[in-house]
Order: sequence, then C-alpha cells, then structure tokens
Amino acid sequence: MSPSTEPRGLPMSPSTEPRHPVRLVAQRTGLTPHVLRAWERRYGAVSPSRSEGGQRLYSDLDIERLRLLQRLSEAGHAITPLARLTLAELEQLARADAAAQPRRDGGPPVPDQAPAAAPGGIMDEALAATSALDAPRLQAVLERAAIGLGVPAFLDQIAGPLLREIGRGWRDGRLGIAHEHFASAAVRRVLGWILRTYEVSGTAPRVVVATPAGQRHELGAMLAAAAAAAEGWGVTYLGADLPAEDVLAAARQSRARAVALSALHPTDDPALIGYVGELRRALPPEVRLLIGGPAATAHRKALTARGTDVMEELGEFRLALRSIGVTAPGATP
Repeated sequence: MSPSTEPRGLPMSPSTEPRHPVRLVAQRTGLTPHVLRAWERRYGAVSPSRSEGGQRLYSDLDIERLRLLQRLSEAGHAITPLARLTLAELEQLARADAAAQPRRDGGPPVPDQAPAAAPGGIMDEALAATSALDAPRLQAVLERAAIGLGVPAFLDQIAGPLLREIGRGWRDGRLGIAHEHFASAAVRRVLGWILRTYEVSGTAPRVVVATPAGQRHELGAMLAAAAAAAEGWGVTYLGADLPAEDVLAAARQSRARAVALSALHPTDDPALIGYVGELRRALPPEVRLLIGGPAATAHRKALTARGTDVMEELGEFRLALRSIGVTAPGATP
C-alpha cells in the first residue's frame, strides 16, 4: 500500500529516503556531529548517503536508529555491540530496559539518563589508569572521552592536559618515565584513530603537519593534526624531525594551503629561527605557516618577524584554519 493510500491511524514506517543533513540529525538525536562521525566510521552504526556535492544525508530510519543508539548508550550499554543490532532488536532492548527501571513520580518507566562524565572525572580516571599501567582501562577512558566530549573538547580538556600533568608527575617524582611513555603511547593511538576517522579526500584543503629538524617530540604535532582533521582539513602528517626541504616538498606535492609545525623541546633551539625563515621564504606567499609549542613561543618575536603565525593553544590554531576559509564538519546544512 502506498503512503498516500494508507488508512489514517496506522503507523507509517520510517522513510529510507536520504534527505536530512547532519545539522538536522544532530538536533533530532542529541548527538554532536563529532559523535555521529565516530559512530559511523568506527562502529558502522549507520551508513548515510552522499549528495552530489558530497554532503552526508540521512533517512528517517537512520534518525530513528540513532535515537535508539543514543538512548541505550546513555543507559550504560556499550556502543560496539549495540551497533550490530537491527532496529527491531534495538527497540526490543529499549523496551526491556524501560520495563526494568523503577517508575519516577508515579509516571511510566524511563531509562537511566546518567550525564556524561565531566572532564575532571575523566582526567582522574585516566591518571589512575596511568599510575596502574592499566592499558585497556586507559585506552577505553580516552576513546570514550573523544566520542562523548567531541574531538575539540577532548584535545583541549583531556589529551593535552593529561600529557602535561603526567610530565609534571614525572618531574616531581610521583610518576616514573615508564608511566610517561605508557600514557604517551595510549594518547598517540587515540590521536591516530581520530586522524583515520576524520580522514577526508577530494576537494578538502590540505595542511602539512610536522616538527622541525632537531625537534623529536611529536605529540604536539599529532594534537594539531587531529584538530585540523576535525575541522574538515585533509592532513598530510609527516611526524617528527623533518628537514625543511622535505616539508617544502610535501607541501608542494599535496598543494597544501597551510603548513603547521610543533616545536616543544629544546625550547632554546638555536636552529629554529633559521629553519622557519628558510621554509617561509620557499613557500608560496598564499600558504600560511603556523607554529606552536614552548620553543615557538620562546622565539615569538623573531618568528613573527619572519612571516610566521605563532600559536599558543589549539584554539588559536583552529581559528587560523577557519580564517583560511574552512568550515567545521556538519556546520552547514
């Protein structure tokens, strides 16, 4: 029976026509665009279609499924097994959960709606897992935080502060170097997952990310790469200790619109100013050169004089990328 001839009063099945943009889906499900992307790419929760312009489009059926997934995950169910269930199985599980919950104020049973953990609680749990060298626990804490908070908040409130706090713990003797390496490895794995999850192709602008020659600490560069990916940029990540000519070659080959460098240690790097100056002279003037980290801020005046944007935090980096003309994923209908 066609929808136009279906008798009134009978429930209509959700449409499978892909027609809803990300913004509308986020409003109707309560999920952020970052969580939507992670659930699609990591767990296969739904498979949206694409418009001719590459925009993700969802059906009524997708929205209904996402609503149930959100409701059940908030009630404490793990998303990995949930994502494998059919819509009918999700509905059955939701009914079973509702029946098992006590009534509130004499009303109908409702599922537990426990709020997401606050960043402070997540940090405490991550530090406890690090202290115990509990790899599965730390990995789970970080992945849940990345999905629940969204990538920008995870980078700003969890990943960066966690690395700084563990560094302080090592310096004052509360933690050993093994703990620092252990946590760094876990953060590196999660940042790599974010880069894979947000990998883009086609016409997205590209940024080359690396650390300068002599700068061997790469986690700052990985944080910047993950932030750029979550902003909708294609990321060419080169890693640590790159000669200027190799960064330049990668920028040319990828037709990058920006080059982002991270310089953490040593902060008194005598070669940094010359390195950045060489790179700026060789790059086309329309390609932005961005640099962050303690070594960069220590030489802010000299680096700025050489036409380089010095970033003190990831928020500044995001604003710089947006000023080049990139809109965050899901920001347009």
